[in-house]
Amino acid sequence: MVTRTLVVAAGIVLAVTLAVPAGADPVAPAPAASGGSNYDFYYLDGCYRQPYQVTAAFDKAPTIIAYQLAGMKRAGQNRLSIGVYHHHGADDGTAMDSTGGHLPPRGQENLAGLLADIKQAGFAEVTVVVHPSDGNNPRTWSSWQDSMYEENWQLIQSLHPIIAAAGLPFHLDLGGELTASTDESLVLRYDQQLWQAYTARFGRADTVGFSVNGTDPGQVLNVGKMYGSAQPSMMDIHIYGDEYSQFVYNDDRLRQQGFTSQPLIIGEAYYNDKEAASGFAQATRKTGRQIYYLTQWPKTRAGDTECARVDVAPPTNYAEYAAAGF
Repeated sequence: MVTRTLVVAAGIVLAVTLAVPAGADPVAPAPAASGGSNYDFYYLDGCYRQPYQVTAAFDKAPTIIAYQLAGMKRAGQNRLSIGVYHHHGADDGTAMDSTGGHLPPRGQENLAGLLADIKQAGFAEVTVVVHPSDGNNPRTWSSWQDSMYEENWQLIQSLHPIIAAAGLPFHLDLGGELTASTDESLVLRYDQQLWQAYTARFGRADTVGFSVNGTDPGQVLNVGKMYGSAQPSMMDIHIYGDEYSQFVYNDDRLRQQGFTSQPLIIGEAYYNDKEAASGFAQATRKTGRQIYYLTQWPKTRAGDTECARVDVAPPTNYAEYAAAGF
């Protein structure tokens, strides 16, 4: 057990006790509980979020992050999604350096510290989303980049024991919205190769594979090509706008490819949105497809013309989704 004494604004002092068991095995999934948020940014300067990514900058704001986690938990959230953004190069405040296939010691410590705080705050489960950025993202490649593929795969292998050691039920998203879309043959090759490597090493129980951008119809059509007969036990889909129709469409396309029983995590949706909550509730009744849980993205429907990607920090309010049973 490690106790940190941390100074916050106005001279308030908090003592945060963290337990980080060494070498702990992954534990069984927790009983059903409410969802929560993608907690990626602890502050916004207008629309500027680059230096405030919770994993990359955890050591710069541990007290703020612990306080915000407690607030989200008090607001009824029980699950979180956190991102690990990385690229081959210097830390830029959001993307950490993955040169050599691992994060620098500071990045590893930040991830372990953040997961420990999430567990300490009482969350039931976490999804860790890997975001290969810049040249590590296969969508930027004009030809196959074996060295970048290997760096990404080595990184995932190095992250797995850090995540497992937190002793918190987890799912790993091998690439945020990195399901191959139409005419993305290099991305499809990347997905197939990484899925085969991951499942051979770690199995399928603790991963959602690659999350799907549900508003891109080309992505869901490639799910069967990515996984073949080695289907993930749970899948993660992101839906913004016309939630009922989008969910029904994606469910239908999954069923056509033989994905009939997997529960879905709604990994991203508009922030605290009554319309989205109603649409998802109707769609799951219509299709019979279980929504295991939902993690809202910190972006409001009303803010679509403002900040391009994030307009809420921290994403505390979950009332609309909670009221709909999510």
